[in-house]
Amino acid sequence: MHARCTPAPALRASLRAATQDDHEALDAALGALDLAERRDYARFLSVQLRARAGVEQWLACTAPGEWLPPAVTGLLRRDLDWLGYPEVRDTAPTFTNAPSGADAWLGAAWVLAGSSLGNRMTERDLARRAPENWPMAFLRDTAMPDYFKALRPVLEKTEANPAAEQGAKAVFAHFLQETENQLMAVAA
Repeated sequence: MHARCTPAPALRASLRAATQDDHEALDAALGALDLAERRDYARFLSVQLRARAGVEQWLACTAPGEWLPPAVTGLLRRDLDWLGYPEVRDTAPTFTNAPSGADAWLGAAWVLAGSSLGNRMTERDLARRAPENWPMAFLRDTAMPDYFKALRPVLEKTEANPAAEQGAKAVFAHFLQETENQLMAVAA
């Protein structure tokens, strides 16, 4: 039986290609953490909270209202509070490398929405390994996967464009920088 392969729509394919190395670098950096260990999990959640807060603020000013991704920072704060790390809640870097361009928001939204797929895999792994009642409000969020499903037709109808690619790359760079900051703070 032959598998039927259909090429990814132009924008999705270009976003994937433009960010493949960035995605792998971020996965490798965060993959060094043992999320079933309290301190490492708090670091992971801290990276997510601090990076997403800036991107969410930027998207609130740039994305069309009907395409604004759901905010997940409240879920991250809840998980960090449960772990005993409420101090992380108070600071977040600005998304300073945000690109301009009419479709930059689309690449940024794609990155945030697509990360919900990784969250599902992480949640399944943690459910087997982490202590009972481990806080996973962020990983178990259902609003972002639903948003991603709604966004996919937009991605499929949109041709590749540099502004969306720059938006996606900028979000990955922002997350990578925050990951490096958090992991360097631990090493010091």
